[in-house]
Amino acid sequence: MKNTFLAIFAVSIVLTSMIACNRNRDASVSQAAPVQQAVPYTIEVGGSTSVTPLMELFAAEYQTLHPHIRVNINGTGSGDGIRNAGILYQIGMSSRDLTPAEQGQGLNEITVAIDGIAVIVNNGNPVGNLTVDQIRDIYTGAVTDWSQVSGGTKSGRIAVISREAGSGTRGAFEEIVGFQDRLVAGANESTSTGAIKASVAQNEDAIGYISIGSVDNTIKTLSVDGSAPESANVVNGSYRIARPFIVLTGDNIHAESAAFVDWMLTSAGQAIVSRSWISVR
Repeated sequence: MKNTFLAIFAVSIVLTSMIACNRNRDASVSQAAPVQQAVPYTIEVGGSTSVTPLMELFAAEYQTLHPHIRVNINGTGSGDGIRNAGILYQIGMSSRDLTPAEQGQGLNEITVAIDGIAVIVNNGNPVGNLTVDQIRDIYTGAVTDWSQVSGGTKSGRIAVISREAGSGTRGAFEEIVGFQDRLVAGANESTSTGAIKASVAQNEDAIGYISIGSVDNTIKTLSVDGSAPESANVVNGSYRIARPFIVLTGDNIHAESAAFVDWMLTSAGQAIVSRSWISVR
């Protein structure tokens, strides 16, 4: 009996010690510093509709790497992106260089890609090449019929399609081709890349221009002075209708937004650029 009592007593001591150890361990865990969770944050981006497709690719990849981040993109045109960078938007987008007056607004400009501007026509149009001079003549109204530039393969009154005033793509296109503020009267002024593609796809006599990165099989691109609108030709200088893709920030940019901009210039970000545009690194 005595031995049984001693055995039970010994077991009770062991159990008591185990319970005490568990309590001490739980207390230690409860007193440890809590695991820090990243605070959800939404980055507001707005501006150029030409930069928007690239920004959407940036955002998709960045949100995968940083699940607490949401990037809200507004394709509203370069003018709006410049005016409201640091105000409505943490990051503005522009597909043209800033004017001297805009440069005086204290914005930080970061070029994240180089883009070519493709001249596009309907898939049924047999014309395959135009010179810069011919494009200028079409957009100023000096040439009005396809028979004047097609070498006899096509006729019909040319339906001129342009971007709206303030568009970065329009500003760059007019400057490079050489017809600033001389757009032919009656031209169809579209407010987005998608609208231009749709108009050209539906009209065999139409001509328009869009970012090379937005080209698809719904429309046909033209060579310019014998050079196709391809990234390699922009790099070697043979395709001359090209411009920068710029992101804009104010001095009060949030740390999360600044980190997103920095990431665009990393090898991962520039690998995305290289899919359809020209890397700046």
